[in-house]
Amino acid sequence: MNKPLYKGYTGTIDVSIEDGCLHGQILFIDDIITYEGNTVDDIVVYFKEAVDRYLAYCKETGKPANKPYSGTFNVRVGQELHRKAVEVACHRDITLNDFVAQSIKAAIEQDGVVRIEHTHNHNITITDSQTSVTVVATMEKPLAWEKFNAIN
Repeated sequence: MNKPLYKGYTGTIDVSIEDGCLHGQILFIDDIITYEGNTVDDIVVYFKEAVDRYLAYCKETGKPANKPYSGTFNVRVGQELHRKAVEVACHRDITLNDFVAQSIKAAIEQDGVVRIEHTHNHNITITDSQTSVTVVATMEKPLAWEKFNAIN
């Protein structure tokens, strides 16, 4: 499953064998917003249009649009880890919130998650009666080319 990103929203791309199309849904919001297309390029365009329609509808009706990520979340870490985190934050003269945010950012940067990309490579062997040649072909455009950068 691929997940395109647009204006902070994430969607899915799934294949429907029965219907012969691609379809998806905007993730991490309370409303159910779906879209479909016949090609990868189509589904990405229709995903973006679905996000734009959702935001326009919310603006027209005065309904606040769900934000996929509010910037706040609850984490259960256990009493001992909580205590140690508070002690380290205090030692660094920062808040617990700042310590947790810095720790998450450091973990993401350490793992190097700044770009997620999916490409297809194919080894093709062409054989005739006199020669055998291997060609490596790579798609010019990755399937997921949006930059993933969770921490600014």
